[in-house]
Amino acid sequence: MATSASESSSATTEFRNWLEIPDELMRIIFRRLEAAEILNSAMKVCTSWQRICKDPAMWKVIVMHKSFDNWDKNYDHNTLIKQAVDLSCGELIDISIKGFCTDDLLHHIVLCSSKLNRVCLWNCYHMTGSGLSRAVKGAPQLENLRLFNTPINAKDIEAIGRNCPQLKSFMMAKRFTNGSGGLFLKCDDHALAIANNMPELRHLVLIDGEMTNDGLEAILIGCPHLLSLDVTMSQILVLNGNLGKLCMERIKDFKHHLI
Repeated sequence: MATSASESSSATTEFRNWLEIPDELMRIIFRRLEAAEILNSAMKVCTSWQRICKDPAMWKVIVMHKSFDNWDKNYDHNTLIKQAVDLSCGELIDISIKGFCTDDLLHHIVLCSSKLNRVCLWNCYHMTGSGLSRAVKGAPQLENLRLFNTPINAKDIEAIGRNCPQLKSFMMAKRFTNGSGGLFLKCDDHALAIANNMPELRHLVLIDGEMTNDGLEAILIGCPHLLSLDVTMSQILVLNGNLGKLCMERIKDFKHHLI
């Protein structure tokens, strides 16, 4: 019986030899995986894939998240992230960690990564703000720092600003709760620390329910190069007057709560 064209095509697809795929295409495919999947799975398939996975160019960007999706997998995330950083051979420029970073781990990352340009830390409750501010002393090229639910206070922000003079983009998002009587607490410590120590910022996301108009005004004065500013969750701000008008005039991309 003659084989149809569709059946022939299906058979070719089914028995395609993955080892014949060009290395550059495999790198593109691997980069869609998280670091843990590459190290625990792809790297162990064959010597060809292992060679590709050991290329320092594969590790310029590292993403490793510890979440409910992979919590049941028997991953030693600290060991895996160190392995990934070591494989980068100093070429790491961008790292994103969720759910497990510690002071010691961040120190190791920075120590081995002189080209580090961007750091994103999500829900890293086991590290300290002081550990973070000490670690970034070793990252002179750091331009982008994003912190979400990661412990940090005003003194830590001051130290980060002093130690990272090239910082252009900063995000600080934290959980906050209402005070007694359902009123939001008022505190401009974080805003003032940013205003006084991060003059080169171009982009700022400050999810801080305690910031007042005074804190926002200080940021406008202390960070004259801002192009984008997101204060969406700052419910205390009153932006229906001159300050709101000034923000709209000064900042190209200004995001805030409804007035």
